[in-house]
Amino acid sequence: MSNLDKFPAMILENIIKAALLTLFLYSHCFSQILPALPQTCDIITTLPETKNYIVKTVGPFNRDYSDLQKAINEAKSGTILVLDAGAEFKGSYNLPKKDGNEWIIIRSSEVGLLPPPNFRIDPSYSKHMPKIITTNKSGIPAIYTSHQAHHYRFIGIEITADTSVLNNYGLVLLGGGYNSSIQNDTLLEPYQFIIDQCYIHGHSKADIMKFGVRLDCKEAAIINSYVSDFHSVGFDAQAISGINGSGPFKIINNYLEASGENILFGGAPAEIKNLVPSNIEILNNYLYKPLQWRTDHPNYQGKHWMIKNLFELKTGRKILFEGNILENSWADLPIGQSGYAMVLTVRNENGQSPQADVSDVTIRNNIIRHCGAGISISGKDDNAYPSNTSMRILIENNLFEDINGEKFGDLNIYGPNDGIFIKQGKPKDIIINHNTVFQTGAISWLYDTCTSIKITNNIFNCTLSKGGYQGIYGPGFARGGSKVIERYLPNVKDNLYNFNSNVFISGDSLNYLPLTMLSKNYFPVQSQSVGFVDYPNGSNNYLNYALRQDSKYHGRGSDNKDIGVDFPKLMNTILKPVFDCVQTATYSLRKNVTFEIFQNNSELEIHANYDSYTLEIRNLNGIIVARTSFLGDIFKIEAPHDTGIYLATLRNSLNIATKKIFILRPN
Repeated sequence: MSNLDKFPAMILENIIKAALLTLFLYSHCFSQILPALPQTCDIITTLPETKNYIVKTVGPFNRDYSDLQKAINEAKSGTILVLDAGAEFKGSYNLPKKDGNEWIIIRSSEVGLLPPPNFRIDPSYSKHMPKIITTNKSGIPAIYTSHQAHHYRFIGIEITADTSVLNNYGLVLLGGGYNSSIQNDTLLEPYQFIIDQCYIHGHSKADIMKFGVRLDCKEAAIINSYVSDFHSVGFDAQAISGINGSGPFKIINNYLEASGENILFGGAPAEIKNLVPSNIEILNNYLYKPLQWRTDHPNYQGKHWMIKNLFELKTGRKILFEGNILENSWADLPIGQSGYAMVLTVRNENGQSPQADVSDVTIRNNIIRHCGAGISISGKDDNAYPSNTSMRILIENNLFEDINGEKFGDLNIYGPNDGIFIKQGKPKDIIINHNTVFQTGAISWLYDTCTSIKITNNIFNCTLSKGGYQGIYGPGFARGGSKVIERYLPNVKDNLYNFNSNVFISGDSLNYLPLTMLSKNYFPVQSQSVGFVDYPNGSNNYLNYALRQDSKYHGRGSDNKDIGVDFPKLMNTILKPVFDCVQTATYSLRKNVTFEIFQNNSELEIHANYDSYTLEIRNLNGIIVARTSFLGDIFKIEAPHDTGIYLATLRNSLNIATKKIFILRPN
């Protein structure tokens, strides 16, 4: 007799049932995993106590130094270099490695005439700033670092290139091994840099103004600054970019202007093996392309800069993109791109960066307006080399306004970019929740299979595009709808509620019938039927795009909140930048997590004191019998099928709590 034969039939039956239940729940109830948030607490942007610092003056007359490079070379850790406002320091300046961990602060003599701390600078304050100007016609930066340089802080400095410099390949290069051996090891990375209230700009006489700041370092912040006039003829140009730096980075409360990508991570192979820039906060910035750069605009300035997008990740992990305004992105074919606001596209640089990865990306509480299309997510690189798959991407509480193919797109009404909200390949674990999207094209263009997606609580335009596409669209199904979802989004099921509580303005409910038996989606005939506060005047005051209390969709979200954007939350986030971990909700000390679980027949209802978590339920053998992520402080899930004691764990990237629960299932 085998050991198996010794088991009573009932016990054996229960074991088999439990195994089948586990397999079922794993394959059917495994839901989208929330992205991990960045950890940036190693960067403290607040000015340190400086009463014991050495102060040295730098200027042309009667100062401690007239030579800025000599002043930097001789400065010890714990020194303030005060540069005369209005003075010009022409050349390229190196930041060498120093002993000690106190800051070397390089600041204007008139910082008291700049805005208060944590307020953004603008060009009108140039008269209160010293000017560091590169005059090198070979493209050498104005400021660059040695290996392992650290603890430099710039406050109230203007940094630019002389108008005689027609080709500059970057103004501030933090890392990268410029003028020294290649930076091919993380031990060589410079670290701890703060650029605060600085005016960093190119000029329009140039053909190439490649980038404002390159973050090829670790532990750096660019805050409260104005970075503008970066553009090139036939080349990419960025306000801020990063290729060979590990992070963490803070990019907070800046004006950022560039013709290519206003912010870009990736774009070339990293010299450091296996490097992926990680732990990046991009908060409360204004990413903008002037319409004077558009060739068909009445105020076109006459030089055709290559136009791409406003924000792009070719590689990067643990990214929080929050509280930003993105404005103006138009098609510039054949040399540029098709007018997307944001592009998340893994690029392994033809096999030279196989580690490239775009994962754990949170995009929330932003305003994206006046663009040819919304977001493009590739999922994988499409060349012959192995590529990582993008995963864990959250798009939540964003307003997309005037996403307009006719005004800003490539004018190919039959193509995949014409006023589309999201173009998508095959990423994993995508959550699209509580967005309000006013776009002229289809909601989506799904060109490959995405095996794990959740679309809840959104308001979308769902009119028929000029090309004949509508709603959730994928090639082969012109009018979109449930057949597209069945083909391209196979995890979306009516009984899993992962396509739920959305409003499709002017949509055809018949196209979505198989997904509306249990899930609740709504199809008002026009915008006026939604119950906005004042839709015609929404662009004048975004609070007018909120729902009135008498709207049919007020409180009808799956979390009992209004469908669409929480506009008070959105505007509060945009208007109040947060810089350091002692204040921020982005990455702060762990909070006390409490949650309760109530059983109601076959359902469990979870009440938590936070609104973004993953829930795992394990039996006493440690086997996960249910796992799902949720948004909102109240959530429901099917209870395990068997009576017994289970362990429920609630967690996100910061917090975790576990408790025992007893499940009673009637026979």
